[in-house]
Amino acid sequence: MDMTLDTLKHTHQFRTVYRDGGRARGRRITVRFLPREEGGIVPGFVASKKNVGKACRRNRAKRWMREIYRRLRPRVGLEHAWIVFIAEFRPAETTFQELIADVESSLGRAGILTGCG
Repeated sequence: MDMTLDTLKHTHQFRTVYRDGGRARGRRITVRFLPREEGGIVPGFVASKKNVGKACRRNRAKRWMREIYRRLRPRVGLEHAWIVFIAEFRPAETTFQELIADVESSLGRAGILTGCG
């Protein structure tokens, strides 16, 4: 079983999503999304030093966001899109369950998430 995840990697991809896409803002994670014509769902994960802190905290934040994406991916109502998860939390002060609830709420309000978990 292949566990690798195709993700957004280039600056121009992130800038395109920020410029042309929609936004679903939560208390801890902001999700930006851009429906596409093809290519499936491709996520991107951002954890800045300013918002999250040192490298070990940013790495943990990205691991948590990747896991949230894996859990919610079957419920995403878009067939092709670029989706960027932006961390705005400190992992030491937040629980994983709070993050899942935050992202579910944000994506639900944006109409991207279908069904219930």
